[in-house]
Amino acid sequence: MSCSDQPASCIPLTDVTDSGIDTSAVAPVPNIDDIVLVASGKGGVGKSTVTVNLAASLSQQGLKVGILDADLYGPSIARMLGIGDGLASDESGLAVPAQHHGIAALSVASVMPPEAALVWKGPLVSQTLTQMFRDVAWPELDILLVDLPPGTGDVQLTILEQIPITGAVVVTTPQKLAVTDARRAVSLFHELDIPVFGLVENMTGYVCPCCGETQRLYPGGAAKKLAAERSISHLGSLPLDPVAQALADSGTPLVLGAPESATATAFADLAAKVRDAISKERAYRAYMAREGQAANGQAVQLWEKLLDE
Repeated sequence: MSCSDQPASCIPLTDVTDSGIDTSAVAPVPNIDDIVLVASGKGGVGKSTVTVNLAASLSQQGLKVGILDADLYGPSIARMLGIGDGLASDESGLAVPAQHHGIAALSVASVMPPEAALVWKGPLVSQTLTQMFRDVAWPELDILLVDLPPGTGDVQLTILEQIPITGAVVVTTPQKLAVTDARRAVSLFHELDIPVFGLVENMTGYVCPCCGETQRLYPGGAAKKLAAERSISHLGSLPLDPVAQALADSGTPLVLGAPESATATAFADLAAKVRDAISKERAYRAYMAREGQAANGQAVQLWEKLLDE
């Protein structure tokens, strides 16, 4: 089978970006106002931890929030939120996301044994992802956070092609290797005209459980340099708190289990910045829509005048 005969999610990135895909010309997901991707260039940077705690912070700030675990091969959201096995369904047979800590969440981990390996090829992954967005009884949500797998593969392209995305947040660590991979994630979104709200620099320091002092783990500066180069925001730095891992294993986000910690405060600040970025993006889109309508109206008037003459 040639590449042109395969699903769009199998087309190489160069072909996708050259094809001029209009990522805005897709139907909205019912009941969801804004969809924000949480991405990373590589694994092990704490992307799922950021997703869960960002969701909890947004919920604390009065928003209705959900999480879709799009990391099908390594789902972790269900465990980190303490969601049990199985999914309920409504009267029409649609799956109903689990609710815990005030967050609606959907993950394949809820319907798979913990030791099971997901051995699916691209087309089945793409179909499953689309169903997780559109064939689910999502409650009314202000924001749906999507926990992406690392990298820039089929999952990312499927979502970007078929789902209306408000923007993306890219998670990295201060390590130069992680920042280099984060650069690729930023490039993917920019090439498909997806706003990147900014970089989140995770694990910038270690919070000592004895004295509470934060000690740096890596040399700093690489993430802020990348943000400046790509004209995106550096959304903040998050320290590595040992308490977070214990709470995650028990199914409780850090911002709920240790609300007075420095890391919880940093997440609250991150949530406020993401809310502000969403508001600005919505205002920009409304402005562009008005400008487009005005331009179309002027063009119609011009043609009518020429026809009359």
